[in-house]
Amino acid sequence: MRGAGGGGAGRGRTVAARRLAAAAAGFLRLLRVAGLLASAAGGLASCGGAAGLRRMSMRHAPLIFDLHGVLLGRREPAGHLAAGEVLRLLRAAGHPVRFLTNSSSVGRPQVAKLLADAGIAAEAEEIYTAAMTVAHYLRRCGRRRRLFVVGSDALRAELDAGCGEWLEWARPEEADTVVASRDPGLDQDTLERLARSRLPQLIATCRDRSFPDGDAHQAGPGVTVARVEQVLETRALVLGKPNPYVLSSLMRLPGRASDCVVIGDSLQQDVALARNAGARAVLVGDGGGEDGPSPDYRVDALDQLLHLLCR
Repeated sequence: MRGAGGGGAGRGRTVAARRLAAAAAGFLRLLRVAGLLASAAGGLASCGGAAGLRRMSMRHAPLIFDLHGVLLGRREPAGHLAAGEVLRLLRAAGHPVRFLTNSSSVGRPQVAKLLADAGIAAEAEEIYTAAMTVAHYLRRCGRRRRLFVVGSDALRAELDAGCGEWLEWARPEEADTVVASRDPGLDQDTLERLARSRLPQLIATCRDRSFPDGDAHQAGPGVTVARVEQVLETRALVLGKPNPYVLSSLMRLPGRASDCVVIGDSLQQDVALARNAGARAVLVGDGGGEDGPSPDYRVDALDQLLHLLCR
């Protein structure tokens, strides 16, 4: 019996040794990642001083990623981890991840495919668009509307799917609600017919002046919204970024909106969203010369987020 007991103890020691070896191997892998990031940490720019450092030390904060200019249409600097690997490590460290775009020309499945093509894993339920935000607002208001849309077919489809039971599709001059987004084909006849409508409520997806398209920039929804505001002689209710409505009312988050970290490349949209929600902001890049609120931190490469958020 002593021999059998000794064999069991020996097997126990072997199992414990294997577990210890596996833990050590995992620790060494983390050290290798840390080594990759050691030089990256030197590129971090603190924009909030010591107070900013204390705010950013919170682990497991939900992360809200902008898409274009951050995860899409942008290359990481040489020698840094790819965006997909950075997000994988952030998730592994306990950070919930959400994706937020002011675009209203693509739905969740299309955004998920764009991210997958860029090597970034994303579930449809983690993705939120400005069109979804507008649909949620109209449904939440709980009244029927005669709606005219200045924008893409994708925007109309999202509104129909999200709140179609509250909508009656109307001609421009008969609408009591107008939703405006990017529409390069908006013509003078439509504008004149809108001008004959009876003071409809004007809702806009966003005021983005432009958006990246490869190496160039295209006119954004803000150009269309400004034209519609002029003919209706009213100011639009903007429901996309930087309005915090999406964080406080639509997005499913663990905890409060103010617990989040917003990561984007625009001072006027992403950083302003964080400020309006009482959240933290990380600017990717230099902000493109925009005027706007200051972020808590600025990074040049996404893997610098690991040093910032996973300590």
